[in-house]
Amino acid sequence: MAAPSAVRRLLLVTGFLVLVQAGVGLVINLYGLFPFHRQSSQAGAPRIRAYESFAWAVGHGTPALAVHTALGLTLVLLSIVTATRAVLLRQRAVAFWTVLGALLVIGAAAFGGSFLANGKTLHSLLMALFALSSEVCFHLAVDLLPSGRHGAVPTLR
Repeated sequence: MAAPSAVRRLLLVTGFLVLVQAGVGLVINLYGLFPFHRQSSQAGAPRIRAYESFAWAVGHGTPALAVHTALGLTLVLLSIVTATRAVLLRQRAVAFWTVLGALLVIGAAAFGGSFLANGKTLHSLLMALFALSSEVCFHLAVDLLPSGRHGAVPTLR
């Protein structure tokens, strides 16, 4: 069984990285660090085009876009690990919010790949909204975790 303190640390790190990721995404969006005229293969399933877009962004995109993409893929893996550890705690509310947060991170990555593949600004907006919504879920999960201070009452002097 996972320890609440370990899950708390994972949730805090994951939530922090979501905010860093969103910040890097804002910089890319505001300062035009996204090369809009890239070669894209239009043949194949959308998942294949999204995968090709991720590989292209890391290998040939601007440094900011490469960092944003690599951090996004890292967040997908980290959120899955965090959700798995939260489920092992056997606390329904914590597990629910953490799994929902992980699903939102995965959705943000999917919309990010789709945006890279087709350039639709709606997909960029949905990527940002899913990512920031996942931060709310992770924060709620942290708040629902039992604190390590049983019976600790602050005293005033």
